Amino acid sequence: MTRIKINNARFYSYHGVHDYEKQFGNEFEVDIEMECGLPDLSLSDDLNETVDYSAVYDLVKRVFSENKFNLIETVNILICKRILENFPLVSIVETRIRKPNAPLGIIDSVEIINKLKRK
Repeated sequence: MTRIKINNARFYSYHGVHDYEKQFGNEFEVDIEMECGLPDLSLSDDLNETVDYSAVYDLVKRVFSENKFNLIETVNILICKRILENFPLVSIVETRIRKPNAPLGIIDSVEIINKLKRK
């Protein structure tokens, strides 16, 4: 099994329960870890035989930019599901979304973690 990780991707989006979060937005940080069954790439060195992490990044960016959700939990599950739907070589995906400026007080961030397996 090969693990492919995207670490601390940052997106500006408009998710949150409060009206001002939907109006003014916030920065979100995302980690994605994918477990993939990959063929022996040493023989082919072919991007088509692995998971194109650039395409994964673009998918996550679309999820953040095309929606306004109340809960980052919803965003997180949607990202997991879309990765599994669009990248057949991914057998397990774990995503972590951090909201650094969550309206709670003095904190580093709030983090939501989900892990989904291909059925």
